[in-house]
Amino acid sequence: MRRIILWVAAILITFSFGVGADKLWWHFMAAPPAPATVERAQFDFPVPQEVVFAPAPAPLPPPPPKLNVILDCDDEFYLSAAFYIMGSKPKEFADIDSVSIYLSPGVADYPAEFHVNVRQGDDDDRYESATATFGLVTDRRIFFVTSKLSNNDFEYRFDGEFLRKDFDTVSGEKKAVLRGTLTKMKNGRTVAQHEFTFWMQEEGC
Repeated sequence: MRRIILWVAAILITFSFGVGADKLWWHFMAAPPAPATVERAQFDFPVPQEVVFAPAPAPLPPPPPKLNVILDCDDEFYLSAAFYIMGSKPKEFADIDSVSIYLSPGVADYPAEFHVNVRQGDDDDRYESATATFGLVTDRRIFFVTSKLSNNDFEYRFDGEFLRKDFDTVSGEKKAVLRGTLTKMKNGRTVAQHEFTFWMQEEGC
């Protein structure tokens, strides 16, 4: 019986020693697990380039106003001249240099043409023009309304009559050829109005 007890004790001691040795072996001698590797994410972002700010293109100029004209004159009533004010000018019209009128009634395949400009000038011979947008012309009378001057908001209306038709004879002679009322307007409201008499100087085509 004693021998059996010693044999069992030896087995238990041997088993305990083996388990302890195994734990010591794994604790001190076994290689540590390799650390987990983390892959870097790859992003295909474009490399920012230098930004250059270009000025915005200048806006296109507005189209010229369409001219509406009514002509009631014979085919020989041709006119291309600048009309200058005779006598003194009131201060409201002191900047007005002349009224330029081009009229060609048109014949055969050539359409009628009518152009009017109220010209504003200064001592440096710089001019601004207000172009007619509506006109009515007969052998005796002329009426027109202009667009605004390019350098301010003034527009003009003229209602007048031709005093003679022999334009070739009186050109440059400072004789009265045209008389009428010139009205200066701003935003559709009358600013000034005056009756003028004009002499004429023919101009080339």
